[in-house]
Amino acid sequence: MRVNKEEHLKHAWRVHGLLPDLRIEDVWLLPVEMEPDTSIGELNAAFVKALEDTSSKGVAGWLFRLRFFLGRIFGWEDAAKAKELLPAGSIRARYASEEGLSALNVDYEGFGDFVPVYSFHEEMLSEIENETVLAAAHFGKVPNGLGKQAVQMTIYVKPKGWFGAFYMQLIKPFRLLIVYPFMLRLIGRQWEKYQKQKV
Repeated sequence: MRVNKEEHLKHAWRVHGLLPDLRIEDVWLLPVEMEPDTSIGELNAAFVKALEDTSSKGVAGWLFRLRFFLGRIFGWEDAAKAKELLPAGSIRARYASEEGLSALNVDYEGFGDFVPVYSFHEEMLSEIENETVLAAAHFGKVPNGLGKQAVQMTIYVKPKGWFGAFYMQLIKPFRLLIVYPFMLRLIGRQWEKYQKQKV
């Protein structure tokens, strides 16, 4: 379910002061239910699997493959992606500088081309950068009103130049109507499987 960005902003998360130059593009409530003592990091494995399935199945998979094909042709993926280093301009470098860190040791691997920035009990943040956009995916736990917790997924973006802005507008209807709804259903299924395996 898509939710208003004010629902994201009302929570006291670390991400708010870290990305003042990125805009909130989308906020979604994931079909996930967590116990209060469950770390948000446990969601990563379910999200990785859901993203793999989204990029390989159905109409959403076709759109992902088309995007990757165009990216290879036009060099949109040529920006450096360093997991251990702190490349200049990256969100990882920004976070490390604010925290006085010389390196980041994050206990999860990220997903797809997203690189982890930090992971706390209540929230985690990953980033991706290419020739069209600098973006971040934030996951935060929120009360669901039933004594347990749900998870909000918030996407931040900073398009690069006129083409980046044009590209983000071009893919918006496909993202909102096809990709995210399909991916969120898969996340819910993968999380249920993960919970059953823990029992």
